[in-house]
Amino acid sequence: MNPRQNETFTPEEQNEIRQTVRSILESEGLSQKDVATQSGIAYGTLTGWLAGTYAGNNDRVAGEIQIWLTSREEKARTRAAIPTSPGFQNTPSAEGFMDVMRFAQIMPDIVVIAGGPGVGKTKAAEHYAANTSNAWLVTMEPCSSSVYTMLSAIGEAMGVSEKVQTKLSRAIGRKVLGSGGLIIIDEAQHLDSKSLDQLRSIYDIYQVGIALVGNETVYGRLEGAGRTTEFAQLFSRVGMRVTKARPASKDVCQLIAAWGIVDRDEVKLLKAIASKPGALRLMDKCLKVASMSAAGAAQARTIKHIRAAYERLSTSPVTGAAA
Repeated sequence: MNPRQNETFTPEEQNEIRQTVRSILESEGLSQKDVATQSGIAYGTLTGWLAGTYAGNNDRVAGEIQIWLTSREEKARTRAAIPTSPGFQNTPSAEGFMDVMRFAQIMPDIVVIAGGPGVGKTKAAEHYAANTSNAWLVTMEPCSSSVYTMLSAIGEAMGVSEKVQTKLSRAIGRKVLGSGGLIIIDEAQHLDSKSLDQLRSIYDIYQVGIALVGNETVYGRLEGAGRTTEFAQLFSRVGMRVTKARPASKDVCQLIAAWGIVDRDEVKLLKAIASKPGALRLMDKCLKVASMSAAGAAQARTIKHIRAAYERLSTSPVTGAAA
């Protein structure tokens, strides 16, 4: 049944739509609140309509539900056409990043991992945190640059429930003290100087490892400001540091192999794509888009699809690759 706006539904059609929703609730383990959120329908309106007791415009609700059901089907078809990326690849660069994190946790120490987008920093951090006891990964945002918002994010990652700002740092300290743990701060370039100094204080007092992971401005800020008063204490405590502007050739080859690509021209093109801003992430996205396009045309993926995908994702020309 197609979605119909501003039209009436017979009682039989209303019941048919209700039964479809109930089947989804049961088969997918969704709650009525989930459906309300996904469909944009008020929770009280949805529950009343499902129960057949809603006193408002039932036709309007049924129409909105039909739109939601159709949208679900379209999204499901799109998801089915998107290939799954290869799992985590322990590339030479990823292993190097994790070695630095391991050092920070064992010592403990403060370390810096800086690099261009798409070189695998975040994937390495996620893998390390998921496979190491007492390693907490926290991703910063522009809105979490201040001390309290940073500490709140760290506390949430650790399961610390303290909400009082003046007590939050101590609550985090009690969690990490004697844990032999590591706090991994991804997107650390968003932190302001007071937040960085707060991390230095946590390290000093509670002796927990800290890894600052981010773009190349992270180390640049510390290096350039390391002699100033506000950065000197932190800069002097930084142990190991690694910077990587672009992925290593072996990183690129390993991901290409993981995708099962052996055609020489395709490999050459993908290496050229990986040299662009976005690096491995861009290459992976190109392969997903290319695979979707090929599947949509009932064709096997070729270099034509990869090149077309790149042209859709970037305005920078690829040179040195087969046409």
